[in-house]
Amino acid sequence: MDELEFRRRIMSDPKQRDADLLDAIKTNDANSKFADDIFDLDAQISKAMNVDVPEDLVDRILFNQSSSMESNVIKPDFVKRSMAMAASVAFVVGLLVGQVNWGNVVVTPAQASLADTAIQHVLEEQPFIDNLDEQVSVAQINAKMSPFEHHLGHNFPYHVYYLNHCGFGNSNALHMVFQGEKGKVTLFLTNKTSQKVEDFTQQGMSGVIEPIGNTSLILVGDKGEDVAKISEKIANLIKPGNI
Repeated sequence: MDELEFRRRIMSDPKQRDADLLDAIKTNDANSKFADDIFDLDAQISKAMNVDVPEDLVDRILFNQSSSMESNVIKPDFVKRSMAMAASVAFVVGLLVGQVNWGNVVVTPAQASLADTAIQHVLEEQPFIDNLDEQVSVAQINAKMSPFEHHLGHNFPYHVYYLNHCGFGNSNALHMVFQGEKGKVTLFLTNKTSQKVEDFTQQGMSGVIEPIGNTSLILVGDKGEDVAKISEKIANLIKPGNI
């Protein structure tokens, strides 16, 4: 599948993930980031369009109709309010669509937290990654960590099933899946900064965010996995600079 066809299919349905699309995402970092960004934009537009209709809307329309010769004309005040509501929705959607840089086909992501972004990645890519075992080496890990100007000071203490780069919000991340103490754990290393260690629980998973200099280490595992303990262990292995 060429790049134009990939982007056309993703933009026509941001949620579809058939075998061809998954293969294109797996083998091309730019495709992976594009798919993530379009998915984020689609979610923002859906949220912006989700406007609740007032329960008394019908009564208000009837009340604002004149019983005189102008009985078929809606009162100006109601028209103004309706147009204001429509304009507000159009304005929000316009802002979201305007975030797309069509020249480079890059989308500014939603202002989601690191935890939300990490959970979304895990949920979307889990079906594709679940059956992979690339038996990743330390040399490969250090090569992928190079753009983030960090490296492992010692051997990685867990078996690594999957390793790649991925789009992560408005940045990129190292994306790794390894064997934890009870199950598989997903690791992200991104240049998006964080201020303090933060634990989180979402979608039946638990995670932790740990700042490492100007980068953030994020781990996500099943509930019951001591991701805080694992994070502390891995953080001590990560050193600044490249080998």
